[in-house]
Amino acid sequence: WSRRRWRRAPAGVVVEAVLVVDLVNSTWLATHHGEDLAMRARNVLERRAAAAANPKGVTFVENTGDGCMMTFPSVLAAAEAASKLLRGLRERPPDMAPGPPLEVRAAVTYGQILLDSRGSRHGAAINEAFRLMSVPGDAFVIVEGEERLTEIPDRNRVFLDEDAANELGSADLKIRQAGVCRLKGFSGFHRVYELLWSGP
Repeated sequence: WSRRRWRRAPAGVVVEAVLVVDLVNSTWLATHHGEDLAMRARNVLERRAAAAANPKGVTFVENTGDGCMMTFPSVLAAAEAASKLLRGLRERPPDMAPGPPLEVRAAVTYGQILLDSRGSRHGAAINEAFRLMSVPGDAFVIVEGEERLTEIPDRNRVFLDEDAANELGSADLKIRQAGVCRLKGFSGFHRVYELLWSGP
């Protein structure tokens, strides 16, 4: 006999920007500075991310353990929230002393997102954001006719997919092409852009 699996239809579909942020070296923080400081680091990141996202009209927030996933009505809002967060983490937050400054990786994607009956978000744009956030520098390849940064930053970076970069258009934010890479679970090569967030 066979058992049929029923799938509930999505409650809605939206087009949003996705911002994912993850704490770098959380395990190292715990082993070298203690679990208490590692937990404080996660809490600081969560509070700082919320403070950066709320003024930008964040539509959804989900804690991911060592970071968070958020959605916004526009790529500009997501990119501005990411920039504000990283600029605020450049110096060691007072509640992290005597630990090191917090370092993060972040990514912004743009596309169609499915909503379930509880308003939770699902879809390829979210999966791509997580893959893009964690892509290592050696995953980038040299493709004829494509630019590639000589050094791909390992941390304190914000990567954007091509759709997000195009959506920014003429916004007053600077980006540059980081290179071309494969993303696990996605076919083909993907152009990746870096948000130049470290301005004033």
